[in-house]
Amino acid sequence: MRLPEQEKYAAETMAESRGVTVSELIRRALRAYGGLPQPLNEENRSCVAALRHRVNALEAQLESGDLMGVAAGLRQAHEDAQALLGRQ
Repeated sequence: MRLPEQEKYAAETMAESRGVTVSELIRRALRAYGGLPQPLNEENRSCVAALRHRVNALEAQLESGDLMGVAAGLRQAHEDAQALLGRQ
């Protein structure tokens, strides 16, 4: 892709400040412009996997009738999700 010098410099500067390549910066911009989801980084994938495991455990507790355990688990999951969102 050919860009005018000023735009090329701006893209390089922005990419460097974010710690990504210009290609990655452009891919992210295209996804954002098209309303497509951004891929998760490794840390976020781990967080999502941990939350999925907790949801599965809560479902098992719910099926066993342990409503107090489910309520406590939901409160903790909510607090953890808020903490993760605050980190971004």
